[in-house]
Amino acid sequence: MKKSLLPLLICSSVANASGLLLQEAVTANAGTAGAGDGVYTETATASWTNPATMSHMGEQKTTINTMALYLQMDYTDGSQDSSTIDTPEGDASAETLMPSVGIFHVRQIAEATHIGVNFGAVGGSSIEYGDDWDGANHLDKAFLSALQLNPNISYQIDDNWSIAAGMQVNYGMIEVSTSGFESDMGSDWAFGYNAGAMYKANTWSIGLSYRSKLVHDFDDITATLTNGNEALVGTELIVPAITDLSASYDVNNQLTILSSIQYHQWSEFAETPVYNDTLNARPTLPQAIDRDWEDVWKFAIGADYQLNTNWTIKAGFSYETSPQDDPTKQWVDLPVGEQYRYSLGASTYWDDTRIDLFYEYADFGSMDIDRSDKAYTQIQGTFVGNIHFIGANFTF
Repeated sequence: MKKSLLPLLICSSVANASGLLLQEAVTANAGTAGAGDGVYTETATASWTNPATMSHMGEQKTTINTMALYLQMDYTDGSQDSSTIDTPEGDASAETLMPSVGIFHVRQIAEATHIGVNFGAVGGSSIEYGDDWDGANHLDKAFLSALQLNPNISYQIDDNWSIAAGMQVNYGMIEVSTSGFESDMGSDWAFGYNAGAMYKANTWSIGLSYRSKLVHDFDDITATLTNGNEALVGTELIVPAITDLSASYDVNNQLTILSSIQYHQWSEFAETPVYNDTLNARPTLPQAIDRDWEDVWKFAIGADYQLNTNWTIKAGFSYETSPQDDPTKQWVDLPVGEQYRYSLGASTYWDDTRIDLFYEYADFGSMDIDRSDKAYTQIQGTFVGNIHFIGANFTF
C-alpha cells in the first residue's frame, strides 16, 4: 500500500480545530466575538447557540447572515539537514477567500411554544499550499464544507424560564490532493441533537446549552495516483460536543455587557483513522495519525452601547486554549494553538429591517511542528495563521 495515500486525513480537521468551527457563520452578535450568544434575542441566529432564546423573540423573527473570510497560513521550513529528504522542501503560503450564508427563522405557534429552523455552513475551508513545499506529499490543496439543518422547539415555562431542544442534521463534503494523488469528492451525513435553557430577568439573563458530537465517516472515496493507478481511501471528521454558558447584564439604558464560556470536547480526538486500499486488492488497511488533543475552553466578553437613536456600536474579545502544544503531534492539515479574536460591529435599522455589520480578526499565533522522527515524513518547521472576517446580517 502506498504511503502517499496517508494524507487523505488532512481534511479531517481542516475547519474544525476549535477556533475554525466557523462559529462566526452562526453567531448572533458577531460584533462582540460571540459573547452572550446564548442569551441574545435581537436576532434569530441566537437559536443556533441556545434554542431556548426563541421563547423571548416575539411572534416571528428571521435573520440572514452573510459573511466572507480571508484565511492566510504561512509555513517556514526549520529542518537542519535536508540531504536525506526525498520530498520537495521549502516554505509555503496559502490564502483562502470564502463566502458564507446562513438563514435562521423563529415562529411562535402557541402561547408558550416556539419553533425554529437554522440552515447554514457550520464548518468549511478551501486551502492550497502548492506542490513545492516540505509537506507537499501530505497536502497540496483541500476543500471541506459542513452544512447543517437544525430544527428546534422551545417552551416558555413562565415569564423568566424557557427550555428547548433540537436536532442536528449535518452534510459533509471533502476533496483533497497531494503531490501523490487526487481524490474525488466524498460526502456523508451525520446526526446529533442540541438542548438549552434560559432565565431572563429585567436587567440580566443567563443561558446554558449543549450540542452533541457529530462524526462524519468518509469511506470508499476514489483517488487517482500520479502513476495512473486508483485506490479507495477514507477518513473521519469529528465535530466536538460544545457546552455554552452565556450571560448579559444591562448596566443602564445604553450599555449592555455580554459574556460566554464554551467547553469544546476535543479530548475524544485521540487520533484520525485513515483507510486506503487499491481497487484490485482487499482488505482495507487501517492507519492513523496520533492527535491526542485536549478539551478546549473559550472565553468571550463584549459590550453593546446605544450611541444614539439610530446606531448601536459593539466590541468583543475571545480567547481559546490550545488543544495540542506538542510539536511532535501537530500535523499539516491543521496545526493548532491558542487563538485570539478581536471584533467590532455596529447595528442600525432600515425601515423594519435590522442591519448588523461586523469585522473580526482571528490570530492563531505561531505553531511549531516536528514530525522528523516519522518514517513517512521529515516535516519540521513553523506555521503562522490568521483569518479576517467581514459580514452583514439582516433581521426582519
